[in-house]
Amino acid sequence: MVPQHRFQRPSLSSVKACFEKVHEASEKVYHGGGVWGKRMLGEAYPPMYRNTAWRMIGYAEALKVEDNELYRKRLMEGGEYLLREQQANGSYLWWCYETHGHPDTDHLLYCTANPGVALLEVYRLTRDERFLAASGRAADWAARHGISRNNNYNSFAVWHLCEHNRVTGGQKCLEAAIHRNREGASPRQLPNGAWAGHNAWIFYHALIIRGFAALYGALPDGHEIRRELREPVIMALNHLIEEQRENGHFRSCFDPEEWEKSRDPKSHYSVHKPDIFDACALQALVCVQDWTDFDTTNALCGALASPMPEDLDGQGMPHLAYGAGYRWLAGQK
Repeated sequence: MVPQHRFQRPSLSSVKACFEKVHEASEKVYHGGGVWGKRMLGEAYPPMYRNTAWRMIGYAEALKVEDNELYRKRLMEGGEYLLREQQANGSYLWWCYETHGHPDTDHLLYCTANPGVALLEVYRLTRDERFLAASGRAADWAARHGISRNNNYNSFAVWHLCEHNRVTGGQKCLEAAIHRNREGASPRQLPNGAWAGHNAWIFYHALIIRGFAALYGALPDGHEIRRELREPVIMALNHLIEEQRENGHFRSCFDPEEWEKSRDPKSHYSVHKPDIFDACALQALVCVQDWTDFDTTNALCGALASPMPEDLDGQGMPHLAYGAGYRWLAGQK
């Protein structure tokens, strides 16, 4: 993993300031009761649960560095909201495009993993068994659900399954994560370490890396699957590092065909510039540092010190990423 650029480590105060800015932006779109952001289907339907879950995880990360009463309050409000919104089968619906919520579709791999991890963070802080039980129901749903053709959807589930295993030590989640990663996250990786088409976008690539890192860290040293994972992880990390720019941002999409399709103004991806701040990459690099023996400190420092994104009041991923980066940096000597 040879760096393309050399980056200086940012100060803890500067990263703390970044987190405070995303918190301030989140407060402007807070509806109360653990609910943030735009209701895609109108006032009769909830916003997507990622808006809550990502902010909760960011607050939980920041609370590992500083005791902040408001951060704790927002985390707990989000936790209670997610408890109320969970479906009887353990999943969380996707409130986008259709008013039925897409029950038992592959979309819910993504929609369920985010709350699952957020609930675990509340459990870690409070030891309230309600949150662990809800995470367990979400993990059980993911373990039962089939493999998606979308690599990053599977990687979301791998992330949560491994996090639940990390808390409980249960082998069922770990076995489900191994199966889903092998059959659904790893396939179709290209020689350059990336994935073509939809998953050529750097944020989706980073989500796959996060799943790889979560599984790698959940496995004991010398485990056969851990050895099997090393090469795909290295390849994926090399691609991420190669795509990083001098200012710490990342090229948004390496696949020319996918990029050309996205230039259609009707495409949801038309908003993306050639180079972007990528919160998913930032968090993925923190996960690599937390859970693996691969050193990506240089790339992580570049992402942390890079110019902040213009849109801070949207889905909440910058909230999560800066929280994770703040916690990681606070632990460095």
